[in-house]
Amino acid sequence: MSQLVCVGQIINVHGIKGAVKIKSYLTNPLDIATFQSVTDKFGKESFQIKAHSQKQGIVLASIKGVNDRTTAESLKGTLLYINRSQLPTASDDEYYYCDLVGLNVMRDNKIFGKVDSVENFGAGDIINIKLNNGRIYPFDFSDATFPVVSIENQYMEINLPSGMEEVIHED
Repeated sequence: MSQLVCVGQIINVHGIKGAVKIKSYLTNPLDIATFQSVTDKFGKESFQIKAHSQKQGIVLASIKGVNDRTTAESLKGTLLYINRSQLPTASDDEYYYCDLVGLNVMRDNKIFGKVDSVENFGAGDIINIKLNNGRIYPFDFSDATFPVVSIENQYMEINLPSGMEEVIHED
């Protein structure tokens, strides 16, 4: 498991005084400002965030030391990370989506593929599975499709949705 967890991304600027818009990946978007600081992917730059408001997962915020639009614009696209130790421990029946990446996906007691990524574009969570043949397929992330998730044993089971068997084996 990676020690850094991505919690958001600076997606735009707001106004002329250095405010930014942050796409928060947290259940409560405003929680992105509760961490003492967040860093870039390499841990080289540190940012202290003060949230002002949020709408639909987008947080309007200021960053300590960023006082003008030009500086704020230079941060567009920056992914924001925290150290995993800053997250609360998940209970036995819970897990963080970042823990799913790399898990073996099992079907009929055989490795079907590996979790490549977990994404949400607004309509629900999607798990991208890299199949053994190298192709990547997206699946709705639901208990019906993935009835067993075992972080401890590094696998999850998949029940293919109706009609998916034929699509996967087309080549």
